[in-house]
Amino acid sequence: MKTDYRISHQSEQVSRVYDEVLYKQGTYDDALWRWEQCILEKEITLLQTKATPISLLDFACGTGRILTFLENKVNNAVGVDIAEEMLSRARQVVQNARLIKADLTRIDALRGEPFDLVTAFRFFLNAEPVLREEAMAVLFQKLRNQDSLLIFNIHGNLWSHRVFTKIGLWFRGKRLSVSTRREMELLARRHGLEMARWYGFGILPKIAYRVIGSRIAHGIDKILSHIPGMRFISYDLVFVCKKGIVKK
Repeated sequence: MKTDYRISHQSEQVSRVYDEVLYKQGTYDDALWRWEQCILEKEITLLQTKATPISLLDFACGTGRILTFLENKVNNAVGVDIAEEMLSRARQVVQNARLIKADLTRIDALRGEPFDLVTAFRFFLNAEPVLREEAMAVLFQKLRNQDSLLIFNIHGNLWSHRVFTKIGLWFRGKRLSVSTRREMELLARRHGLEMARWYGFGILPKIAYRVIGSRIAHGIDKILSHIPGMRFISYDLVFVCKKGIVKK
């Protein structure tokens, strides 16, 4: 993990890895993404009963994965990222959404624009503590009202199979980013947000997807995700937050 997460995704190589390696069909991250799509569709359907039309802000939009999936499901979509290389790839796939290069934690390039849905995927896990706080404060401000939703994830729950990887790397003198549901809940609460609901997916370790195949492993994980309590030990956690009362 870079000292400053803001500069960790600035290279062409990193942007290429996202599209061509991490989310290549059949990979573990591709399986997580297919599950995340189901969650996003479910939440969009629920939101449509509260807000019409729906405006979307995808924070740290990267190569446009979230935007390309959601832009035709909402009425207005904006993607913001600090990395030009990421945005360059996003411009090749995004059709209707606006793409803006900006660091919203430093300059509000969307001043006066509220949103009904804000998404932030693959950001909070690796962001350093100060940046997490700054980002959450900004995203709270971008929510239009009490019905608006902030949906974000952590792709590395400490209490999942990731804990074994972390221990193994620790013995080798290396670090691995992890987080927990409780940590994210407290982060949201500090900035006036309440966690309305949360989801978990990914009981099987990554190696299972290589050994028995992505299709079979994904099917097993889908079954396991419906068992009560399994979300607590799932690798990928998705949180849905709304404006609430700040609790000290």
